[in-house]
Amino acid sequence: MIQRYIGQLPSLLAFLLISISPFSFAFDEEEEARIIEKLNRIASGDIMIEDVELSEAEGVYIVTMGTREFYIYSHGDYLLVGDLYDTVRQVDVGQERSNKKIAQAISEVSEADMIMMGEPLDKYVTVFTDTDCFYCQKFHTEVEALQSQGIQVRYLMFPRSGIGTESYFEAVSVWCSDNQADAMTLAKAGGTVDPAECDNPVADQYEFGQLIGIQGTPTIILQNGKVINGYAPPDVLVSESG
Repeated sequence: MIQRYIGQLPSLLAFLLISISPFSFAFDEEEEARIIEKLNRIASGDIMIEDVELSEAEGVYIVTMGTREFYIYSHGDYLLVGDLYDTVRQVDVGQERSNKKIAQAISEVSEADMIMMGEPLDKYVTVFTDTDCFYCQKFHTEVEALQSQGIQVRYLMFPRSGIGTESYFEAVSVWCSDNQADAMTLAKAGGTVDPAECDNPVADQYEFGQLIGIQGTPTIILQNGKVINGYAPPDVLVSESG
């Protein structure tokens, strides 16, 4: 639904701020109303805006639509929609906000709802994974290397093709296996996991991932809250984990 609305907006423009003021600015409720009115002009009907807030950059607003946030600069009859960069800290502000939300959400998930690889360790990474994903399979071959360097891998299921697909049912079979870790290794090596059914969280984890903005696999969440979208080798994960 969100994609339908966003598709009616102009093409996204790269919005590069040369500098960002450290001062906060007063929130203008009238400008919020104007932004909503302008967005409704662009779309063919009322768009589902959940929140409008002022960013740390003067004149730039953060508009929340569903699970996504957009940075909008409004002036006169014009809207500029795009990315916001802090050139002092050299970060994508939107990605930073998204990462913090994902990390907070992950911190509230019980390990009982994860597939735990290896022995418990003080350090860990949490990974949204798909048994059929090439880079998920590549990452899995390095789980033992991570374990040997003091980092445990915790898996959440994210069958990219969706609920009710072959990948989904394979994920369910892995979860419902007598030995989840062994079944995960077998599936990611291209083997056949015996079909199994049980009360499982796979559909919930897939929907949870979508809700918090997971867009692909693997998505790796470090213990310190950093989110890595895609594959990263063990040495990078060890270094980034501190």
